[in-house]
Formats: sequence, C-alpha cells, structure tokens
Amino acid sequence: MTYLFVAAVFIALVFLAFRSVRNTDPAKQSCANDIGQLIRKDRNATPEDIAQVFVRHKITRPDSSKVGRLVMPQLMKLGLESEEAMMIMHQVRAAYNFVPESYADK
Repeated sequence: MTYLFVAAVFIALVFLAFRSVRNTDPAKQSCANDIGQLIRKDRNATPEDIAQVFVRHKITRPDSSKVGRLVMPQLMKLGLESEEAMMIMHQVRAAYNFVPESYADK
C-alpha cells in the first residue's frame, strides 16, 4: 500500500514538472494573458484584433498555435462557459492567418 502511495505521488510530481517545463516561455504566456484581457474587455474581438496582440508580442505564425493552447485556460479563469470559450477559440485560431511567418528583427 505504501508503494502505491509513493508511486502515485511520484507520477503526480513528474506530471507537474513536465507540464511546467512545457509552459514556461514567458513571452508566450504574456501573449496569452493579453489575449485573455482583450477578450475580457471585448468579447466580440475580431481575429484581426487578436492578431495584433500576437504581432505586439512578436509571436510568429508557427508559434501562434502554441500560444493558442495557453489562451483556453485564460478564458476559463475569466469564468466563460465552455461553449462561449470554444467560440472565442475559433476566433483565436482564425487570427493565426493574420500573423506573419517571421519577423526581420528577430
């Protein structure tokens, strides 16, 4: 029984460590936070408005989907229903098309 408890704690710690390593890029997290704030202020934000946040943080199109994965928890923190959050995520995904492939000064 003790081994089972120790194994469960070990698995939980490994999971949390792996997850925190995956999501530690502060630029991407900051961009996701700003998108959450934009949605909080204007739930009808257009993909172009959301893309401006990506551009302001110099997030490239290949990285935009990684930031998009961080947006959903922000929407949940705002207290959105899952249906409404999914509709907003469609807007976020549509914004990927307005984000440049790369930045010259990067």
